[in-house]
Amino acid sequence: MSDSLASATAAGWVAGTLEISVTFPFEYIKTQMQLQQEASALFAGKDRFRSPFHCAAATVRERGVLGLYRGGLSWAIFGGPRSAVRFGTFETLTAASQRRGMHQRLGTPTADTINGFAAGMAEAALCQTPNQVIAIKMIHDQSPRGPRQYEGLVHCVACIWRAEGVAGYFQGVGPAVTKGAATNAIRFLGFGQLKRLAQGPAGADGTPPPPLATWQAMLCGGIAGAVSAVATQPIDTGTTRRQHWRGHTQHSNPTCELEQSRRTTAKARAALARVE
Repeated sequence: MSDSLASATAAGWVAGTLEISVTFPFEYIKTQMQLQQEASALFAGKDRFRSPFHCAAATVRERGVLGLYRGGLSWAIFGGPRSAVRFGTFETLTAASQRRGMHQRLGTPTADTINGFAAGMAEAALCQTPNQVIAIKMIHDQSPRGPRQYEGLVHCVACIWRAEGVAGYFQGVGPAVTKGAATNAIRFLGFGQLKRLAQGPAGADGTPPPPLATWQAMLCGGIAGAVSAVATQPIDTGTTRRQHWRGHTQHSNPTCELEQSRRTTAKARAALARVE
């Protein structure tokens, strides 16, 4: 493994773990709001959360601050590997595409988009899908009309295994891969463009521009992440429902999407984007 690839993988692992520890409460609230929309079989009627703020307040009141981290352990476990796979794959593909002259033939933005798309597919297929399946089931378990059947992460994992086997951890893998690929294609393209804009051109003698300051990197990453989250949110909503529903309830993601489209509006489907 090259020093560059090792650094990208290690940095992605650390960053992913830190990210989840800070942002998971927002993921929890987003998932609760997605699962209870009227198009969902899990609609809670008058018991539903009225807004993200109501969801947060009710959860803290009933279960304390730790209630907002229900299902978060799976994200903490997979957060590091997810980011390591994402950035490690992107770094590997970028190096390979540079050796083959793809950046010169197609342009750096196009190469970033292709490499980001492939990195997102790898991340979603290997790590993100089982992570989300476990977390979503645990989050719904303590929703207003949740069954309250899971005693913790290990119990949830065991229940999925007994009921559905290995396939149970990969419910919704198709839309999850689609969403992951699209998200990362947009994210890496956007970050690359903003980074080059902030750095400016190379010197007249070919000297590369200076690296981004920390605040510049955070700003570029935040903007790229926000745009990618909003653009792919409808896929995320469908994926969330597909990963909770049993296989016999929704046999495929197209079935899930058709039912969702029939019973909800585009505005409801695009509610509460997640920034990754």
